Amino acid sequence: MPLGIKRPTFTRPGVEAYRSWTFVVILGVVLTVLAMIDRGSGTAGADGSTGCQVEVTTDQLNVRAGPAEQSELLGALDRGTVLDATRTVTDGFRQLEDGRFVSDTYLTPVPGSDCG
Repeated sequence: MPLGIKRPTFTRPGVEAYRSWTFVVILGVVLTVLAMIDRGSGTAGADGSTGCQVEVTTDQLNVRAGPAEQSELLGALDRGTVLDATRTVTDGFRQLEDGRFVSDTYLTPVPGSDCG
């Protein structure tokens, strides 16, 4: 290190720091923010704008860039997620409102939707 520059020193907090209410509150806030970020990574929610709403019926449903297994994997959706979809089904893949595709086998139209 160059002369005259001191390296900062950090001390590890003692056990008592982790037993305080301040730590509990800070940890709670951090976990809440992480949960909100994670929840937003799927979809913003269905608003019925396409007239076709579908619900995911499998534990994890892959979202792809195109209507094929070889298409780029963009993410996954959890069981029970409701999505706005189009009436377009290509090679067994339903096109979503935003142009992504999911396997139509693992979708159920929401009652009252026109997904025909």
